[in-house]
Amino acid sequence: MTLASSGLCRLSPASRASAQVEVASRIRGTYRDRHHGKGADGHMNSFGIVAPAYSRSAKRGRMAILALAVAGLVALIVAQPTAVGAVEDVALRLLRFSPDGRYVLAQDDSEIAVLSVHPLAVLFRIPAELAGDAQFTPDSREVIFVGSLSRADPRFGAGPERALLVRSALHVERWSVADRSQADSTTVKGTFCPSEQVSPDGHTLACNDAQGTLTIQDVASGATLLEKRQFVRPIPLYSYFRDGSIDAPNGKFLGDPGMACLDFSPDGRYLLAVAGAEHRTLGFDLDERRVERLGGSIGRAAHCSSVFIAPHRLVVVPSYPQGDRMRARLMDFPSTREIAKATIPVGPLRRATDPGFILIRPFGKRSLLGDPRAWRAAAAELATGEVIISGTAAMDVLGPFYVAESSPGTVGLYERGKGLQAIVALHER
Repeated sequence: MTLASSGLCRLSPASRASAQVEVASRIRGTYRDRHHGKGADGHMNSFGIVAPAYSRSAKRGRMAILALAVAGLVALIVAQPTAVGAVEDVALRLLRFSPDGRYVLAQDDSEIAVLSVHPLAVLFRIPAELAGDAQFTPDSREVIFVGSLSRADPRFGAGPERALLVRSALHVERWSVADRSQADSTTVKGTFCPSEQVSPDGHTLACNDAQGTLTIQDVASGATLLEKRQFVRPIPLYSYFRDGSIDAPNGKFLGDPGMACLDFSPDGRYLLAVAGAEHRTLGFDLDERRVERLGGSIGRAAHCSSVFIAPHRLVVVPSYPQGDRMRARLMDFPSTREIAKATIPVGPLRRATDPGFILIRPFGKRSLLGDPRAWRAAAAELATGEVIISGTAAMDVLGPFYVAESSPGTVGLYERGKGLQAIVALHER
């Protein structure tokens, strides 16, 4: 089977609206990247590089510090809203199918457009400035997202002094697809959450605050289901000598106690929380309101690029992948039993709506340099290793179809093996 990608390039102003179909290549030995255009700005969660808390040699210690430094740098750049004025056109940060395949949501840093798939058309728009990533509920009837307490100033020129913009209290919004209107907006009590995630059904909010306390909260009642203090702790740094020996801690630390990786299963039953640098994991069953005992293998392997792909299926990849591909393990959750293995391109993982795929974004070596114009996305089929490449950061896959931003502000619907099927502009020009 041959897979065609959106392959849409940002070249010159005259050619930005044109589409270039690209055949995805199967991963064999080295990944063959045949996309020649520049990508668009994107948006993603923290980059999945982590470092051990303690190294027994100076070399490993330096690698750990370098990995954390790179992770922090990439996370700082990509976890912020798209830069205003940094790139000529504002790109979509998220495209997502509804579970029933009837709708698609397209999100940028100011609004969410809800589209029908057949025909591909804009149904309505939701104001969503300073909002977290939106998602459909499991029954596809509503769109939910978190309006955050504060977000970093999106202007890259603000530099390290970028201020926090405070607009409103933390709240969970629900919008009805059928009524095309807001169904509910619930204010959630609590403190500022540098890391936050709402469950797909919108009933539960996971928050890791600036002190490293992990809280799981019922949205409707405000009741705390779990509180774990010091879930995330900065890593102490040691003095290293040329002979490889390690002195006592030097009083300095790496890491941000506010940064954790939070992922709910697609049905909203389970939460997997990972304190990235320390690989500390916590599994929580929301139906039974209990902490799950996770096997040792997942505790050693899980990190910020480990994601749910189905209600009881988790993809776990190596912390330090070598080369341009990595061996992913498919694990049952919460038993952590290994089910299968797959070879996929290296990069941070995101869940695709189709459980047979995994999204990698940003994708490609240039994206690691932090250049927003190089950010692209790829969708890897777990069973075959075949890859769909998008020239922009937003894409999703479901069944035989996938969606990608075909040009700035334009969404394309593609069929695998057949190419572009429909296109729609999100705004009138």
